[in-house]
Amino acid sequence: MSVHTIRIGEEQTPVVIIDNFFQDPEQVVQMATDLAPFPAQTGHYYPGLRHRITPQDQESFAYVEAVCRGLAGIMDDVFGVRKYDILDAGFSLMTLQPGDLQPLQRIPHFDHHTADGYAIIHYLSKGPSGGTAFYKHERTGFETLTDERLEAYAKGREQDIREYGLASGYHSGDRNGFIELASIEARFNRAAIYPGRILHTGVIPENFNFSSDPRRGRLTANIFVRGLS
Repeated sequence: MSVHTIRIGEEQTPVVIIDNFFQDPEQVVQMATDLAPFPAQTGHYYPGLRHRITPQDQESFAYVEAVCRGLAGIMDDVFGVRKYDILDAGFSLMTLQPGDLQPLQRIPHFDHHTADGYAIIHYLSKGPSGGTAFYKHERTGFETLTDERLEAYAKGREQDIREYGLASGYHSGDRNGFIELASIEARFNRAAIYPGRILHTGVIPENFNFSSDPRRGRLTANIFVRGLS
């Protein structure tokens, strides 16, 4: 396992990148395949299919718990978080075509706006599947969202829409009022950990296949945790 940390933007938000992350990634892909087909999302902005992992998925939930146990030292060293709860976990496949996206799926987003939320993404595709990019909102200068910033950010986005119109397709690069700060390439059995309040989005390559097959599509395991004081 190879671990390194980058710091994003002027706010120097730490993002951890881990290669050769899990001892048996093929086993994880098989777990996801066994759970397919994944259900469509409702009340959620993920642009595709997702199987939410619960304790009833015994093998998959054991994988999630093993990931969280294995990351305890890194979470402490990088983020100062010694204990945390699992908020949510799932296997995800990005399947929505660009023309089918809702407006909020076409721009960078944040997972949480509190300081204690973190995202862990385990990339499980062997084919080209883009990665994850991080952004600054140009009008406000915000790279991360907090309770205090939400109102100003919302007003800034309203101004963006008046100036640029509604975004189209999957976001990439500097456009629609956002500036790209850094990106992580998705590689098989690579993981990334970042605070949920940082603005980010999936990177979609030109030859993306939008497959709903876990062995062909953009398969990721997504785990969200909350640090405990």
